[in-house]
Amino acid sequence: MKNLRVYSMFLVFTLVFAASCDNSDDGTDEANNLALPLYESMVIDFSDFTDDSNSGKSTSLAYDNKAPNGNWFFSRIVVGVWNSALFTTLAVPVASFKSAFAHTPEELGDNKWQWTYSVDGFTSEYTARLTGQVTGEEVLWEMYITKVGIGAFEEFLWFSGSSAMDGNSGYWLLNESAERPEALLRIDWERLNDDIGNIRYTWVRELDEQENDDMFKDSYLEYGLQDGDLDAYFNAHAYDSNKQGFSDVRIEWSRETFVGRVRAFDYFEDEVWHCWDGNGDDVQCE
Repeated sequence: MKNLRVYSMFLVFTLVFAASCDNSDDGTDEANNLALPLYESMVIDFSDFTDDSNSGKSTSLAYDNKAPNGNWFFSRIVVGVWNSALFTTLAVPVASFKSAFAHTPEELGDNKWQWTYSVDGFTSEYTARLTGQVTGEEVLWEMYITKVGIGAFEEFLWFSGSSAMDGNSGYWLLNESAERPEALLRIDWERLNDDIGNIRYTWVRELDEQENDDMFKDSYLEYGLQDGDLDAYFNAHAYDSNKQGFSDVRIEWSRETFVGRVRAFDYFEDEVWHCWDGNGDDVQCE
């Protein structure tokens, strides 16, 4: 039994003009509007490794390498922590970004556009105000969120970012909450044709909830595409409280057949690959 302690979690935009990419669903002419990027540029598709049992607040994760599907299960735990963080701690800003696709922006002048709308899917009432401004060779993005009712808060900047004019790269910086509006997560991304070819979530928070140095700072999860049968990968670099240092995990798998493999010296105590088949069961690596 070994423990992996990971803190985590996310999000991104690209920029193209709607003349070349129309995200509107109301049929209006958006030739002079900025178009939102792919939703996948904000949130990685974690569906192959979903673990609904983990909370975004999990700080200690157990792994039993004697389990029949231990190789895949271990990989699911590593990835699942970051996935959970996106849909718990950062659920509101993630949903706010997704909701923007259903709305048409207003041009404010000075090469700036604004989306304003209510965010669906929550019992509380949230209002989002997203702006995008072309400045030289990049677009600057800002998302402001307001909440009314129980736990209300005034408008604050929940995340900001920048994207290249060619729409092929950018980053996002997410703040933790209205109560703690400090930087929590940075997301760097690159686009490959119609897909996100590389995206990295980096934990950037300086202080934890007790105002101590956040030991998980600089932990990251990177997703990317590659050539070969195992055409997708995750690289995880995370602080392990047991060893009081950082541990590395490499996961590779096929998006079509779901066969895969994982390598993690601190948890398997060796440098070899550990594989699973299309059902997630452990198999000998070829």
